[in-house]
Amino acid sequence: MSIYSTGPGEAEPLVVKPKVAWKLLACSNTRGYELLSAGELESFLDGRSRKIIVASIHRFIARRLAAERQATAPQPRPEDAGQARDQSSHAMAVEARLRREEGPVK
Repeated sequence: MSIYSTGPGEAEPLVVKPKVAWKLLACSNTRGYELLSAGELESFLDGRSRKIIVASIHRFIARRLAAERQATAPQPRPEDAGQARDQSSHAMAVEARLRREEGPVK
């Protein structure tokens, strides 16, 4: 079994070389090494050969998707308590205006 094979019935590789990882991520060589240096991907040296852990690629993609979902999620609306407070202050202002217009109660 080759570490590059992804054919049917064969297990997914645990590690891949950088060029394969960059193809999986559809990114450039520069961007791939930026991800490595930023700690976004896990890797190790096997002799002089760099190996990137495939699970770290999956985790990176999951983090990016979660961040994008959170950024595009609708913002929470004001709480009902805040709305009630705004309505009660408006009601108090209306009552004060009515008292001024009506004059003192006899």
